[in-house]
Amino acid sequence: MLYERIPLKVQGSLDNAYMQVYIKEQTPALRLQKYGLVLVIPGGGYEYTSDREAEPIAIRLLSMGYHAAVLRYSCEPAHFPVQLREAAAAIHIIKENSEKWHVDMDHFITLGFSAGGHVAASYGVFWNRPELTGFNECIRPSMQVLCYPVITADEKNSHERSIRNLLGDQYGDPEVMDLVSLEKQVGPHVPPTFIWNTLGDQSVPPKNSYLFAGACMDHGVPVEYHLYENGRHGLALANDLTDDAEGLQIEKECQSWPDLLDAWLSYRK
Repeated sequence: MLYERIPLKVQGSLDNAYMQVYIKEQTPALRLQKYGLVLVIPGGGYEYTSDREAEPIAIRLLSMGYHAAVLRYSCEPAHFPVQLREAAAAIHIIKENSEKWHVDMDHFITLGFSAGGHVAASYGVFWNRPELTGFNECIRPSMQVLCYPVITADEKNSHERSIRNLLGDQYGDPEVMDLVSLEKQVGPHVPPTFIWNTLGDQSVPPKNSYLFAGACMDHGVPVEYHLYENGRHGLALANDLTDDAEGLQIEKECQSWPDLLDAWLSYRK
């Protein structure tokens, strides 16, 4: 496996922004082929990027037959649209190296957790907006995956801390708050979307996912949405591989989501 850390630098980036790639190496013992790649975007309330939602997820995706990369984007005090532009920069690096890494760009997928789900969904709705992404020609993901994502800035349903960290002094500006309420930015240009979350999430209101799924349906965007009854926020794989130090992040019911995702991705190939 090729394991490489690549620094990311756009206007406003912090020094700790980078992408870690996990590329399945070609060997004479195996048939030469290209693989899809999943860009994993961890959560952390735009305060940090979670280790639990980073490498363990990349390794699970490798076992599903994909290359993987993890985006460690800039967090507070870096503000919107820095994280979106870092995602765009990471995706351009992947495209530039697609031949060397044997990446099938027809199966390029973004996958975000919590605030990282907001980054992924932001790229999914804004990929064709050069003034926001910083690139005149951006790459549309073939699919996007949102895991208990932060979606809206609407105070009735938002995860206020994430939105405050994202916007800084712009928090409360009606135009900017509307812009980062991603359910309002969905259109036919948005890639097919897989979403899962839990009714028991006491951190990010479950309606965030519902609002985005509903917007996808309104605009004819293919969407698969799984709402589990039980489970805390931040489950990651929901098993012992991504359990936290307190032993609170295991939820047997939710352990099925990678298999459901694998079936959905296979169906869309």
